[in-house]
Amino acid sequence: MKIETKFNAGDTIWIKEFNPEAKKFMPELWPIYHINIWISKDGNIDIRYYLGRNWWQGFWEDQIYATEEECQLACDQKNDEIYQRKK
Repeated sequence: MKIETKFNAGDTIWIKEFNPEAKKFMPELWPIYHINIWISKDGNIDIRYYLGRNWWQGFWEDQIYATEEECQLACDQKNDEIYQRKK
């Protein structure tokens, strides 16, 4: 079995982080500290990325971004969703 990850330990990635002062999600830069891969006997593969700040909180590949621009688009979308719910 060959498993390929989107990112590697030591890579620097971007995440959506809620900024309480700005009251919105903003891009935040973090290094990947380690990666956990779980393979179940039924063939499911789960990959979680752990950042330097929260070694107990993992992120799925769809929750982290390679560029600030990519992350900013995701933050804008999340902020728009929140704004629409408040209307």
